[in-house]
Amino acid sequence: MKPPGRLIVAVTGSPGVGKTTIARLLAERLGALHIDLSSFAVERGLAEEWDGGRGTAIVDLEALRGEMARMLEGAGRVVVEGHYAHDVAPRGSWVFVLRRAPWRLREELEGRGYRAEKVGENVEAELLDVCLSEALELHGAERVHEVDTTDRTPLEVVEEMEEVLRGECPNRVGVVDWLDMPQARELMEWLEDVSHR
Repeated sequence: MKPPGRLIVAVTGSPGVGKTTIARLLAERLGALHIDLSSFAVERGLAEEWDGGRGTAIVDLEALRGEMARMLEGAGRVVVEGHYAHDVAPRGSWVFVLRRAPWRLREELEGRGYRAEKVGENVEAELLDVCLSEALELHGAERVHEVDTTDRTPLEVVEEMEEVLRGECPNRVGVVDWLDMPQARELMEWLEDVSHR
């Protein structure tokens, strides 16, 4: 059963947590339009410059918010995906913050060939709940749901998201705390080493 009516869903989180795969699957199951914000920003000429050190485009978030607002006006079902999706999703959207154990995230990003600086920046953001904190500040706890994707299939994650959207289970935040895990100390030492290179 699909949730009724207009539905804007933002899928956010650090790079490597599974946003693209999960957002595409969710959009397919909801019969929704899927928007990859990175591609959308480049296609619409909203990338201000290229950051070679981090291997990413610098996006004009204010312009992207305006472009998304125009595009979403009158839209039915849309799943917006990207590590700044929570920044551009309009009020009233559902925001799903995908999480992944930062030591597993490190492996994923190193496997993609990311530079140590970029890996460290993203691992630290995950370790410190950056996307979750920003989403909560912008959208409030009643519209944000945190999902740990570690050791779960995309389908399992999407089924949890659908249950929240249908009101079959309450949304939740603050359930993931990587800093209490034993692997966190070693990871923080590695981050310290990366920052001094």
